[in-house]
Amino acid sequence: MKKTDIYDKVNFIIKDKLSAGKLPWRKSWKAAKPPQNFFSKHFYQGINFLLLSCFDFPSPFYLTFLQAKGKNAYINKGEKGIPIIFWKLIETARETKSGELKPDVIPYMKYSTVFNLSQTSLFNSAALEDLKFPNVENFIATVPAVIKNNIQGKAVFNLTKDLISIPVISDFESSDEYYSTLFHELIHWTGYKSRLNRFESADYNSDNYSKEELIAEIGSAYLCSYFGINNTLDNSAGYIQGWLNSLNNDESLFLSASTQAKNAVNYLIKDFEESAEQDPVNKWEEEAFFNAEAENAEDLEPGFSVEHR
Repeated sequence: MKKTDIYDKVNFIIKDKLSAGKLPWRKSWKAAKPPQNFFSKHFYQGINFLLLSCFDFPSPFYLTFLQAKGKNAYINKGEKGIPIIFWKLIETARETKSGELKPDVIPYMKYSTVFNLSQTSLFNSAALEDLKFPNVENFIATVPAVIKNNIQGKAVFNLTKDLISIPVISDFESSDEYYSTLFHELIHWTGYKSRLNRFESADYNSDNYSKEELIAEIGSAYLCSYFGINNTLDNSAGYIQGWLNSLNNDESLFLSASTQAKNAVNYLIKDFEESAEQDPVNKWEEEAFFNAEAENAEDLEPGFSVEHR
């Protein structure tokens, strides 16, 4: 199977939602937990967060067929799984021009199929645990961003001054709206040259601006899900159409944007999770253990002011 076949699997799901005018990472309900593996409790991130967010299941937990079978459980009749993507590094040897063999590492993309817990015999809606969410203000206090309130009614990351300007929380319709907007601008903030350095051009009317908005959208959705906040941002139909057009020209758009959004979120939450005596590396890792037991895995060929309107 070619790498483009993986892109086709991903893009088919996302384009279907975007064509219907829906943002697949946006939820109308308050998420109790981000999508995560039922056994490891590791959060899915990157493109896998995006893919699993396309579906409205009552449980945030996912597992493979073999994992369900290992618990003497079964997948309910007629249920369809969801593909998830991950990478595996293969150690090999590369022959140099002189004929010498040197150790090398080749990345392979794989995919597996997971099912929501509610699609299995393990699901019990009455047994869903009541979750307590991390304190959002404590998180914001760990981020060294300069955040100033304004009376202009606009939320913006000012690239020139390296600061976020946002109305006071009481000017928003709800606390959820305030925090989801602030998260969006914080993702932009991570792109500054001294941080993750995503801004290579000042032309924010170009495809670069559209992609940065996509990164901020997905990153904000990660944070909203992480803190149990209803994502209220309403990005314009123009962005949706722009992303659809870009996807026709760049099949790797959503894989790339979701990876950069993941990096931005990890950058933001690292100090917060360390201060909470959590493990940011393990909590936000890809499901590497699928490499050994993914029943459907397949090897592929290696391979400004930013304003929210």
